[in-house]
Amino acid sequence: MARRDAYNYGNTAEKYHEYRLRMEEPVQEIDPRVRRNQQKARFIDAPYLIFLCVAFVAVAMAAIMMIKAQENLKESVNSVSRLEREYVTMKADNDANYNRIVNSVDNAEVKRIATEELGMHYAAEGQIVSYVGDLDDYVRQYQDIR
Repeated sequence: MARRDAYNYGNTAEKYHEYRLRMEEPVQEIDPRVRRNQQKARFIDAPYLIFLCVAFVAVAMAAIMMIKAQENLKESVNSVSRLEREYVTMKADNDANYNRIVNSVDNAEVKRIATEELGMHYAAEGQIVSYVGDLDDYVRQYQDIR
């Protein structure tokens, strides 16, 4: 019977040699204090568990509040957009109504009714009283001017 490890070629011999050295290394004993610490580290104690629960609840509440804030912001933007569209529509309607009213008034007809039917006439030279005031000022009229 031939020996199996009699001939080794290439890098196999080196690997086998390293394997034999590792097999011959002594097993180190682990200190009992280290072993106890490792066993304690495997379990979560009550204060740490409470801290993790509180931290989880805080993060969850912050996430919920952020989502609600984003939802409120989106709702506000949609509301502003809706109000802007409503404003543009109302302004267009108002402008159209104003132009319709202005175009419906015939100035010549108003002048004819005022002068012929109501007896109005243009003011004479002495009847016009001018008043010059500041733009920031205002005038209160307590009696009718005759």
